[in-house]
Amino acid sequence: MTECDEVRTMLLSGRALDAGSASHLAACPRCSAEQAAVRALAAYAVPAPPSPAGVLAAAAPLLALRARRAGWRALGRAVAAALVPLPLVLLVDVYLVRAAYGMLQALLPRVLSFYVVFNYAATLTLLLAVTYAMVPIVAERQLRLRREESRA
Repeated sequence: MTECDEVRTMLLSGRALDAGSASHLAACPRCSAEQAAVRALAAYAVPAPPSPAGVLAAAAPLLALRARRAGWRALGRAVAAALVPLPLVLLVDVYLVRAAYGMLQALLPRVLSFYVVFNYAATLTLLLAVTYAMVPIVAERQLRLRREESRA
């Protein structure tokens, strides 16, 4: 470290200059030119950082908006993942219902076999509707639990 650096450090820290540093300050044109700027920099008061509660209160609207957007994305992904296998499930169910109807027609009268197959299809439709109606509810619950875990 040079003598110029030592003098600037003493000026910046606000310490009193010793005799050697004062003579260097008087003799060195560079240190003499920078003396006023360094003293002004030393007098600058650094503001206190804001409190964490204030920062959190200022960021609360943005955080809430991002949480809502993340919730919609998660819900969309859950519904999309649930809808991917739906055509295959419906195709298999139609195949099973037709096969059951054909088999029951050989054993029972036509009206009775239609009644049994219709009730089975209605029950299957109700179960699929309830299952797919639960997808958004379960996705929202998982998202809420994930948010609570991240806050803890």
